Amino acid sequence: MPDKNHYDVLGVEANASQPEIKKAYQKLAKQWHPDVNKTDGAERRFKEIAAAYEVLGSEEKRREYDASRLRPSGGGYRGAGADYGSAGTGFGGSGFDWVNDLQQEDIFDMFFNERVGGFGTRMAGSAPRPPGQSTLEVTLEQAYRGETVRIVLGGKTIGLKLPERSRSGSTIRMTGSGSNGLAAGEELHIVLKIADHPVYSLEEEDLVAVLRIAPWQAALGGQARIGLPDGAMVNLNLPRGSAAGKRLRIPRRGLKKANGTYGDLFVELEITVPDPGEAEEELYRRLESLSNFRPELGRRKSR
Repeated sequence: MPDKNHYDVLGVEANASQPEIKKAYQKLAKQWHPDVNKTDGAERRFKEIAAAYEVLGSEEKRREYDASRLRPSGGGYRGAGADYGSAGTGFGGSGFDWVNDLQQEDIFDMFFNERVGGFGTRMAGSAPRPPGQSTLEVTLEQAYRGETVRIVLGGKTIGLKLPERSRSGSTIRMTGSGSNGLAAGEELHIVLKIADHPVYSLEEEDLVAVLRIAPWQAALGGQARIGLPDGAMVNLNLPRGSAAGKRLRIPRRGLKKANGTYGDLFVELEITVPDPGEAEEELYRRLESLSNFRPELGRRKSR
């Protein structure tokens, strides 16, 4: 009998269907992935789950594994992934590979992808599979900085390097080497999706945010410090007499376009009136006595 009962690891019966096995794997992997679960032993548990699915998720490997369970002691299954859970505790061991063979066209990801054919190896002599496709959701900060994110592929956890300032909808073409979670020659298209951000919204490759300023800044102009998604700061000049809704542009601070140029960053001005203190109220009343401005109705400006 094998040292590990892969069915027990995934919590399924030995006669479970492939969809049942896949569903169990996805549920457990999400629960025990080291990026989510910080408890002691989570990483080792995650490796055991990945190793079990690497075998049971392939019909060919599963048949061999089931046959090995009927053999006398000592003749256990020794296929790919049999020792996955025992090789160290860190991702620097044999269970973690950095992806260096990405053919960069754009970008993407997948966490528990739905690529064609599942995770099994291609049978010799079979027709080439069409490229699989998976979607990876990342934060704006990860895409802007070009961070390395960890993804699960073929039962392995690998590091995927994002090109700096990648746009949402861009694609990475990944070719299998046999050691990066894909069969040799297999192709996967990873499509990037940038999650909603609390400050910036996306208009194609442009970044758009609201900048709240005080009435005297709108009237007199000045300068504001703007934080970028990578943590850098840039100066923005506020023109005198700025109206609410006015858009100011910071060129080439957006995401990368398909032609290699960069989008812009736009801030829309919003005038905020702070609750005045005693001294400020006195100045407001003085301004009121000096100004000839009077409220009047007008047609709303279309956006």
